[in-house]
Amino acid sequence: MQRVHLVRVITESGERQIWLAATGRDEAVDRVLDVIPEGWTASLIQRELDAADAVALNLRPGEVRRHRLS
Repeated sequence: MQRVHLVRVITESGERQIWLAATGRDEAVDRVLDVIPEGWTASLIQRELDAADAVALNLRPGEVRRHRLS
C-alpha cells in the first residue's frame, strides 16, 4: 500500500499550501521542492493520510500534487 505524505509549502508572498507526495517519507520534501518555484519553502507535516484517503487520491508512486479544496 502506497503512503501519501503531507507537505506544507509557503510561497514568497506568505501563502500557505498543502502538497501531497506519494513518496517515501524521507524524500517527500525534496520531491516537492523539485516542482515549486525557487524561494518557496517546504516542510513535512507529521500527519500522513490514512489508507482509504490515499487510495481515493489515485496518485502514482513518486507523484507530487498540490492539494486543492473542492
